[in-house]
This record gives sequence, C-alpha cells and structure tokens, in this order.
Amino acid sequence: SSGINAEYGVKRKCPFSTTSPQQFKTHITLKEAAKLDDALLREMVERTRSLIMEGKQQQQQQQEQEQQQQQQPQQCYSCRSSCPDRTCAHCGRSSCGLCTRTCEGCSEVFCTLCSTLDYSAAQTREFCLSCAV
Repeated sequence: SSGINAEYGVKRKCPFSTTSPQQFKTHITLKEAAKLDDALLREMVERTRSLIMEGKQQQQQQQEQEQQQQQQPQQCYSCRSSCPDRTCAHCGRSSCGLCTRTCEGCSEVFCTLCSTLDYSAAQTREFCLSCAV
C-alpha cells in the first residue's frame, strides 16, 4: 500500500479553512420579495389574473373564428366557386367538378396541381403525378 501512495502522492488538504464565511443569496426574485410585501403580492396576483383572462379571451376569439370559417361555404381553391364537391386525393384541397381530374392509372380524383395531362396519344389522357412517371 505504501507503493501506491508513493506513486500517486498524498492527497492534498482542502485549501479552504474549516470556518468558511456563510454564503448569502445575492439575487432575490420578485416572488420572494412579494412574500414580504402584501401590496406587491396583490399586484402580482392581479397581473397573473389579467394575463389568464386575456389568454382566455384570445382562445375564445380564435374558436369563434374557426367556427365562422367552418360555417362559411367552402370554395374551390382554383376557380373560387362556392360548391366544391370533390377533394384531391394527394393534397386534400377542395375542388369543384371542373377543376378536378380522374387519373387513368389509379382512378383517384386529383386537383389540377396534382395531376397532369398526357398529349402523346390521339386523345388527351389525365394522370396523377405518381402515375405519370
């Protein structure tokens, strides 16, 4: 065991004295200060309450807007007609019958952005972007 101590040396002593000064907190948060002052505590409670009420009002307004959008008749994304009756199988956009194409490869309904026309045959053929490859 003496070889180990000689090889590594002896542990050094703690550089701090055993009577170190007491450590004090230098930063006091607003919450801790409010515990000492009733007026400050009431102010914090009122501010918190007002922030909660503002958030609730914003949430209600957002819900009302969403309900109004759902109640409005949907429009075709392309021609803006008020009665879209189909949904694109790729992107999910609402489209009217004039703005949709049925793919000859997979027989799904696609909007004009997610489909293409093939003019290589005698008649024009409609394909989705997946089947056109």
